[in-house]
Amino acid sequence: MRIAEIQWGDDSAEKDPFLLEYFVTSDAFHRIRRKTKGMVIGRKGSGKSALRKKLEQEFQSEPHTLVVNESPKYNAIKAVLNERDIVTTFGHEIFFQYTWLRQISLDCLCVAGHSGKGKYVTESLEFARKISLELNRTSKDFVENVADVLSKIKAKAGDLGEFGLQIEKELRSVADLDALEHHLFQIAQSGLEFVVLIDDLDLGWDNSPAANNMLLGLLAATNYISGKSHHIFPCTFLREDVYSILVSHTQHSDKYRNVERIRWEKDDLLNILNERINFNRSRNNLPPLPNPFASVFPEAIGTSNTENWLVERTLGRPRELIQLARYYTEAVDSTTPDVDLLKAAEGPYSSWKLDDLCAEYSNQYPGLISIFSYWKTKFFRHKYHLQRREIEEMLLQVASDVEVNAPWWNNIIDNTDIEALLKLLYEIGFLGDFILGGEGGSKTFYSYIERHEPRFEEVQIHPCFRRSVNTVERIRNRKEDVTTIATG
Repeated sequence: MRIAEIQWGDDSAEKDPFLLEYFVTSDAFHRIRRKTKGMVIGRKGSGKSALRKKLEQEFQSEPHTLVVNESPKYNAIKAVLNERDIVTTFGHEIFFQYTWLRQISLDCLCVAGHSGKGKYVTESLEFARKISLELNRTSKDFVENVADVLSKIKAKAGDLGEFGLQIEKELRSVADLDALEHHLFQIAQSGLEFVVLIDDLDLGWDNSPAANNMLLGLLAATNYISGKSHHIFPCTFLREDVYSILVSHTQHSDKYRNVERIRWEKDDLLNILNERINFNRSRNNLPPLPNPFASVFPEAIGTSNTENWLVERTLGRPRELIQLARYYTEAVDSTTPDVDLLKAAEGPYSSWKLDDLCAEYSNQYPGLISIFSYWKTKFFRHKYHLQRREIEEMLLQVASDVEVNAPWWNNIIDNTDIEALLKLLYEIGFLGDFILGGEGGSKTFYSYIERHEPRFEEVQIHPCFRRSVNTVERIRNRKEDVTTIATG
């Protein structure tokens, strides 16, 4: 099999027809499988949707269990967030809490009514079947449910404040929750288990007050459902940066701390490549290999072990590793590994990763790409390991020369807050905090690896961005006569 023939799978878990055939299980998967965690958070490309897809398969195989998928479409979320009355008057957390409770209850009842599994509580199951029939086996989408609740509220009051202390009672009434919850909980109590998987919530999310209240309302709704019935298990998948923003906006963050953070160890990341290589071999009628990695990748690149070299050029996420592998293998028109082509793949991969980083934080930090475009030219062939004084001087030049019309950037400029910019670059993973010495030797800490309070006495640009911002590959410090390899 030629290395170029390897198909690594679609970037989107939903679009990958073979995902479940080479899915790599983890401790996180098993904890959620046991229903010990109700929220999964991870950075973009960390495998949240892949995990959800595998969990869906697992839970569907259980008897007396129904899986309900809540994945609002991009246009649905944008339509809600663009509704003037939502933005100006009604888009509070409590409004969205009861909208989500209605959405989840209707979806669960529709699935139960359509499935008709066994003989549960007759009256409630007939109620569910009626709803399923009325809604053509599918609940109304998120936009329709929001519109229904909104129109009923507007008919009663000009804004939510007019309800006063009766606000929760009124919202339950307009959302028809008393009847919906009664029959749903009766069905669940009689022996039917519900698993509600909620994903794709960052689609259309724009970090506006209404968008954050929409997600906070969801967290409040799922927390309420979990407390009401042990037979309904809602599991929410959120981007880690979105989660951090949400918990900073609520007084009830303690309720949302029992989360599963997706973290990948080196061996598990490499196992993702191994499983996919052997899958490709099986499709070409070839036997699996005990070490498939060695059949595709060279043993070393420069002075570095290739396994370490590859993993170091990711932010610890499967999508990045697969993308780097794809850039390499598509160029290898032979059956043997090629170290030169692997090294050459670093350039286009690094550019892709920088663009991906800017897209990931486009809502929090719009215009970020302008800063890195400036960096590429202004600091061309600059070293990647920097003392505090050096990085501060560079960031002062950035702040002086780059124009970005965005509140976050204007705040930094108005206050000449270089420390805030430094922390931002650390937060997104562009810079790491280099700590010299200690019992474990020197180490560079990156925000995605572990909890760490950076000192910024020395910093390093992350290996996956060094090519894209044109750092030099070899740096010689004449004073200490020490040589460092940027790509090694």
